[in-house]
Amino acid sequence: MPSDVAKRMYDSLLVEVNNGLVGTITFKMNDIEFEINSKDGIGGHIQEWLEKWMLKNEIVYSAPSNSQSFPDFFLHSQDNKVSLLEIKSFDMSAGANFDIANFQSYCESLATCPERIYSDYLIFGYVLNQGQLIIKNIWLKNIWEICCASKRFPLKTQVKRDVIYNIRPASWYSSKSIYKPFKSKEEFVKALYDTEEIYLNKISENKGVYLVNQLS
Repeated sequence: MPSDVAKRMYDSLLVEVNNGLVGTITFKMNDIEFEINSKDGIGGHIQEWLEKWMLKNEIVYSAPSNSQSFPDFFLHSQDNKVSLLEIKSFDMSAGANFDIANFQSYCESLATCPERIYSDYLIFGYVLNQGQLIIKNIWLKNIWEICCASKRFPLKTQVKRDVIYNIRPASWYSSKSIYKPFKSKEEFVKALYDTEEIYLNKISENKGVYLVNQLS
């Protein structure tokens, strides 16, 4: 279940999305000003806008001193409870391909910060057309509701040259996706650590083969 503050934010934002949440991104230097039509950095712009939106709507929040730290925001409720909020966005014409979290860091952090599993994920789906940014949809999810398995591992991840980098999202918004989101946090955590075990065993095997080849 999402936190009360996150749910209140989502409900208010959904009204704005349904009424038409449209904007532009402009750049100005001296007397030259133009609309940005590149998708690079849009996620950061949306997050900056959301912070201004929270101030306007009197949402009590704080943010880590390091902007690269987890989470994006701490939400403070009237009964002094603090919940964790992550902001994600993606181009709906291309599909969700954002990084949910660094794989190894997330595995390690659950041991020291188990409450991270209950973080809320506020996700913006947008389209950018001739400088016009349109928020088409918005979701409020738990991490297990936006993650799934993959053909290679129990958890869908970004893999480059057999190295796992990040946890990648499912297509939770599509009925046509082959791999469906996990149904519970227990299912997600099992997939997370099963993937880690397979991955670390594979690394050990590769090191063993390398040493044998070096010594032969």
